[in-house]
Amino acid sequence: MARGLAHFSPSELRAQRTNVPPRPDGASMTAEELARAVGATKAQILAYENGHRVPDPPRLRALARALKVHPLQLMNLDGRKTWTLADYRRAIGLRAQDVVDRLGVSPKNYRRFENEGIVPSRSPRFLDQVVQAVGIPRQIVETAIDQTPAVQRRQARAADLVAVMAKRYIPRRGPWRGPALDDPNLIELAAAYSRPVQRLRRVLTYELGELRLSQVRAQREQVIAEYDTDRHRQASARHAQDRWCEVLERDLAGIPRRLEQFHRTAQPSDVWQLLVDLYNVDASARSDVGTWAVTSLLCEDRTVLSPYLVDQRVIDDVRVCRLSAQGAGHLQTFAGLYAALYPGVRRPLRPRGRATTKARGAGPETFTLPDRAERLAAPHPVLETARITATAAKTPVSMDLSPSYTLTVGASSLSVTSVGTLFPVDAVGRGSTLEPG
Repeated sequence: MARGLAHFSPSELRAQRTNVPPRPDGASMTAEELARAVGATKAQILAYENGHRVPDPPRLRALARALKVHPLQLMNLDGRKTWTLADYRRAIGLRAQDVVDRLGVSPKNYRRFENEGIVPSRSPRFLDQVVQAVGIPRQIVETAIDQTPAVQRRQARAADLVAVMAKRYIPRRGPWRGPALDDPNLIELAAAYSRPVQRLRRVLTYELGELRLSQVRAQREQVIAEYDTDRHRQASARHAQDRWCEVLERDLAGIPRRLEQFHRTAQPSDVWQLLVDLYNVDASARSDVGTWAVTSLLCEDRTVLSPYLVDQRVIDDVRVCRLSAQGAGHLQTFAGLYAALYPGVRRPLRPRGRATTKARGAGPETFTLPDRAERLAAPHPVLETARITATAAKTPVSMDLSPSYTLTVGASSLSVTSVGTLFPVDAVGRGSTLEPG
């Protein structure tokens, strides 16, 4: 059997060719007609349908195209939950070289990703590009990578290495320093993820530091349980101690999976800063129209923003963006790891309730375009810089939002100008006064 097409279904090919059961937009073909359509012989088609031969990926795509179906409809999909990315790639009729050509990367980098789940360290959007190249939903691609034997072996080995380091470093007295840079377990783990040892040390210093906090809390409850004279406090402390021990064990077991996910999707410091800036102005996916950040005020090159983490659209002719649901989850899940890697970068601000925000007059300032409900925001650093300049010069600062709109920032005001008309800022779109978002 040809490599990689073990999931090819002869019966599905015959059913699609004969249109049995009938498809609403389908039509039956003879084996000879299908052979002519794909540049094969009738004998080859019958050999495919009888299970004596299987088509290679280019022939599979040709068959699907002739039958007007997706290549996956010619596969046996019963076991697809265990398919690797290589299985999916071949099942949709692509060779590895086809994907390499679409990505414009070296065959070595793609093969390493497909066979080991290693994302090139200098390509933070590599996974997005693979998803686009193979035309499969991202969740399926990630699940398929998780099924790769090398990835599963790495996670199992990572669990052993992390457990050894946790046992060695967490109980140590004195200031928390994390794993030693020359620890052989750390060095092996860094090599497994193809990342610098210093980087892995920072990540594990954070992860093990969180476990250390759980252990300290468990030990504190243990002291109360053993020495407090009140039986009710003792019982409560024993319960709390058990709970913190469970948290420690759960979080320890979850570290290998977190490492895998983080190194697959981690963004460089400048892009992480952009995600934080979106979060800090509440530009996140919501059920209502919500808040969007003006892309040109956020970054000069919008292509650095991952389409998985950041939604982008155009309102009138103003390009805007906001964190997707996945982007907000990524930020909240890995904020501690990013802080450990990039200690000098701005951090996410803790959101406050709407009532509290309005009462205190805090929160992001937003504005709207005329006759539009969407609230727009400028990133905090941009707005603060413009305000300082406006105050010092005693004159408003203008920033282009698009060819049609300009944002004018005063010491304590915002306004949108279009074709010589001034629109006052209004967070709720009624054209009145400046309000916090």
